[in-house]
Amino acid sequence: MAHPNRHENLPDRDETVPDGGLPALQAPSASALKLPSNSPKRLRVPIFVKLVALCTLLVLAVAMTISISIINRQKDQFVAQLIDLGENTVWIVARNAADKLLSEEDLALFRLISDVAANKQVVFALITDHNGIIRAHSKSIEEVGKPYSPPALVRQLKAYPEVVTGSFRLNGVEILLFDGPIIFKQVRIGEVKVGISLNSIEENIRRAKWSIALLTLLITVAGILLSLGLSVYFTHPIKRLEDGTHAVAAGRLTHRVRIGRNDEFGDLAQNFNKMAGELELKERIKNSFGRYVTPEIVEMIIANPNSTWMKGAEVQASVLFVDIRGFTAISEHKEPVDVVELLNSYFKLVTEAVVQNGGHLNKFIGDEAMAIFGAPVSNRNHAAAAVQAALDIQRQMAHFEPACRALGEPIQVGIGINSGKMVAGNLGSETRMEYTVIGDNVNVASRLTSLAKGGEIIISQNTFDRLDAQTGLAIEARGSVALRGRETAMAIYRVGGTTAMKAGT
Repeated sequence: MAHPNRHENLPDRDETVPDGGLPALQAPSASALKLPSNSPKRLRVPIFVKLVALCTLLVLAVAMTISISIINRQKDQFVAQLIDLGENTVWIVARNAADKLLSEEDLALFRLISDVAANKQVVFALITDHNGIIRAHSKSIEEVGKPYSPPALVRQLKAYPEVVTGSFRLNGVEILLFDGPIIFKQVRIGEVKVGISLNSIEENIRRAKWSIALLTLLITVAGILLSLGLSVYFTHPIKRLEDGTHAVAAGRLTHRVRIGRNDEFGDLAQNFNKMAGELELKERIKNSFGRYVTPEIVEMIIANPNSTWMKGAEVQASVLFVDIRGFTAISEHKEPVDVVELLNSYFKLVTEAVVQNGGHLNKFIGDEAMAIFGAPVSNRNHAAAAVQAALDIQRQMAHFEPACRALGEPIQVGIGINSGKMVAGNLGSETRMEYTVIGDNVNVASRLTSLAKGGEIIISQNTFDRLDAQTGLAIEARGSVALRGRETAMAIYRVGGTTAMKAGT
């Protein structure tokens, strides 16, 4: 009979257990593992850069707001001072010019105007009579006797009974125009007109702008340096925590984050280290537990500690027993340490063969090992998987025997396999439980092992019937035998060789 391909005999983890058996360990489906579509990646901006940019913009915005406010306030104050100066000047000239205007003392009026024009900020000053004729002018004597022509586009700023204040631009410079009446005995006999330039104020404002701009630049640079310091202060522990998460995700559970800070970052680091320590302890427990319980059981316990999977249920499975022939005689003349070392090497070989074929190494009983195929992980080809594991064990024993001869005692193993219904679940008490399978078919597998000689693999009719008739494996019928504890005889078969044969067909 041909033996199925080894890869075809591995357990199908998506298959449910028939006949009300244990739930299978489900592998993640393709849809569950589906990765997101290839969407365009967003530009990654580190927190360090964000903090620096944010702090810089904030400092710059505050500095500019304060600077503009100060400049506008200074300009308003300067203009208000000039307006007060112009109004007072016009009022003084109007009081002193009344009698001189009536007595037509042009020279006295000119001196009065000249004194006013001595101020560098005064652009011009003049006096007109009630007819609007210029009687004195600070800039040109030729203007005297001419009618006064007001500037174009004068914008009125203030209008009081004594003085009217306006502004206009002359050659690109803003001029404040003050116009006040000359009163004599409550009769308006003329007017005083004074023009004061804002050029000095604008020059002062320009110098102030440059000074404030330089100050703003210095504040911005200081803000950038401060933001760099703050960014390092905040991002350094974040970076360490990020490295810690990568280390834990990579399985380096001994990694610890060291942040000597007595703040929220320090608390976060302590909690992270506590979490990593608990994960490390859990992994150690899992690994240590896995030395006594197979990985499938460990995963099921961790995933569903209170699940009903621990209760007994009927399953279709195959059971393999492997036993050293003449072990009592071997161990009789050996030191216990050498015997334990020999058994450990032997059990390692058996375990690897069972696991590679999807089986569950259930227990070790002295020099005997018991393996289950089809539970707790379901596998419809459990019989073929058990036979393949048995062949692998015998093949590895051929390489293992020379090492045993070096110790003075060659060893061989016999293997028995049976398939069929059995009950799988946890047996024991609340303080000590063991996952195993029980039933008549389990007992049959154990009895078959006792029939197998060194290097033989004996299978039952139930296992034989579940194997596909393919080439590559010879199976020899060994007739029917009466097993201890059974009333009827059972047909058995020996697996081995390379000739395709299914006896009795």
